[in-house]
Amino acid sequence: MNPVSSRYAAALRFGAVVLLALLFAAFTDHVWEDYYITYRSSKNLATGHGLVFNHGDKLHTFTSPLGVLLPAAASLLTANTSDLAALWLFRVMCASALGGSVLLLLALARRLDYPKVAAAFLAIYLATDAKVLDFTINGMETAFMLLFLAYALWSHFSIGRRQWLHLGCAWAGLMWTRPDSFIYVGLVATGVWLFNDPEQTGANRRQLLGLYFRAAVLTTALYGPWLVWAAWYYGTPVPHTIVAKAAQSGGFSAATRFLENFWQMPWLIWQGKAATEGAFLPSYYMFPDWPSWMLPFGRTLATVCSLLWLVPRLRFEARVASFAFFGGTAYLSYVPYFPFPWYFPSTFLLAALALAGASAQVWASHRTWLRFVTGGAMAIIAAGAVLFTLGTARQVRAQQAVIETGNRQVIGEWLKAHSQPGDSVFMEPLGYIGYYSGLKTYDWPGMSSRELVKAKLVVGTHWGALIRYLQPTWLVLRPDGDGDLPYLSPDLAATNYELVREFDRLADVQQLDVPGRKLLEFDARFRVYRLKSPTRHDVDGMEIADPFPSSVRKIGATVVRLVHAPGTMVLKVPEGMRTVAGQFGFPPDAHEGGTPTDGATFRLFWTDGKRRVELLSRHLDPTAIPEDRGLQSYEIELPAPRAGGRVRLCFESDPSGNSVKDWTCWTSPDFRR
Repeated sequence: MNPVSSRYAAALRFGAVVLLALLFAAFTDHVWEDYYITYRSSKNLATGHGLVFNHGDKLHTFTSPLGVLLPAAASLLTANTSDLAALWLFRVMCASALGGSVLLLLALARRLDYPKVAAAFLAIYLATDAKVLDFTINGMETAFMLLFLAYALWSHFSIGRRQWLHLGCAWAGLMWTRPDSFIYVGLVATGVWLFNDPEQTGANRRQLLGLYFRAAVLTTALYGPWLVWAAWYYGTPVPHTIVAKAAQSGGFSAATRFLENFWQMPWLIWQGKAATEGAFLPSYYMFPDWPSWMLPFGRTLATVCSLLWLVPRLRFEARVASFAFFGGTAYLSYVPYFPFPWYFPSTFLLAALALAGASAQVWASHRTWLRFVTGGAMAIIAAGAVLFTLGTARQVRAQQAVIETGNRQVIGEWLKAHSQPGDSVFMEPLGYIGYYSGLKTYDWPGMSSRELVKAKLVVGTHWGALIRYLQPTWLVLRPDGDGDLPYLSPDLAATNYELVREFDRLADVQQLDVPGRKLLEFDARFRVYRLKSPTRHDVDGMEIADPFPSSVRKIGATVVRLVHAPGTMVLKVPEGMRTVAGQFGFPPDAHEGGTPTDGATFRLFWTDGKRRVELLSRHLDPTAIPEDRGLQSYEIELPAPRAGGRVRLCFESDPSGNSVKDWTCWTSPDFRR
């Protein structure tokens, strides 16, 4: 093919992919929840308030630099007059990035001499995948992740003097897209080094290390300025989103889970103990009802792609892609606290290349029956992807109309209309509600709020304790199951918060005939509560979070502070203290009369702002157990704090069943050096 025809064909392929993505956007109008988390910062930057979520609060509330800067540029291009126009401009950018990734993979396929059927499978499989299309147009940075990952793969096989330049730019692009991209950079580079074919890379293993070093220097030069600026502007280059989610992942325990399980992946896939099949299935595929064959279909592909790198004579690039897929999906299975679907398109690209490379090798055998089997397998895999995409299009179209625009956006607008300056809101779904309300947000797990992340290290992760401690003006909670206020804390529901509005689209959702409808039902109902009486009663340097004000009384000659269960009392530990002693229990009248207490659990926690350590846990039931009456004593050695930490003790009491006569008490702690 002559150069002009080649460029024309490339333009047609690029245009077809872009058009397909934009048609998906036009049909679904889907905008992902997290887009509005990021776009709130983008809009603030574009309107001159800085790259912040809340005006004046320099908190790094986004993960992707490109994901926040490009929407800001799109808003500027509209003169900050239309959020909808800015969204569509960003969609065009992302669709173009997806088109570029397909062209790069096709260029790689030509370089590696793929038969046309394998190259076509690679392009079609990537461009028609449900998650790839959805997360290209719904406001996430996914398409740029795919673009730079495809660029990195292409660069590894582009022998020449500028190879290090291409590779460094690709790696930098990945890092600008998502800071955890170093995982994919490392996996692909390691795979190329392990399975190196000098004929295709133009280098031996020692020379590859030199190539990687030069590329890494360029990556640092291109990405380093962002890290320096973020450290200066926010005080740290680590996004607060990572800090908030890391607390849920369990820190070192996540690494332990990974080391214990990654080598068992092929077996764990079929036990439902790995998230690997998520690369091939729709977002949140675990919500019914999708076709019954979907799960074994995804698990079969996941198993094959996880094992191809172990086949000795398989094509070099297929082994590299399979190795990176194996490592990437193991990471997603055991390190993040939940395998969110927008993480999987990158691993899907690797799987598509592994399958296409294996198919190309089998096709090249020129055996008719093998070609028949391979062609049939590629057709079945591609057909499955198309079916998932058609189902996803119907699902997210309904989700956007009924849940996102029809409910969560409405909640945000209602809060904005009924709130006062200085109000705050606690909720889990941050995006639409946070953006359209414009309020100070305490979201779970704290991506927009340093206060909530700090509070988790003081009072723990139970939502009832967090609400008591943070005292938000508004709560937006799901009314079903354990997420509603009467379940979280009956005392808060009865005493401190009032239900003011329920937003219910469940009946509308139940009329829908779409796959995965249970996901929409999960998000169909929300209750809004408003604070009517304080939950914080701080006194004498102590932070006291409780439905009722505390008080001081004497039990015998001992002065105690009464805190009603459930309640929390937090105080500072003087510097240099090594032990703490004190007393706790119930006042005598708690187990007397016709309605005595049914007991409570007393806990004492220590925190230095970086970790939370339980020092004491004791259940007392003075009504049933005479030995539990009166004050109980403790003397405990304190952990050594880490440098710079703010050391505090947290005294907690939780009721057993009901909270009748649950006025628990603690003496002032006696600190000793």
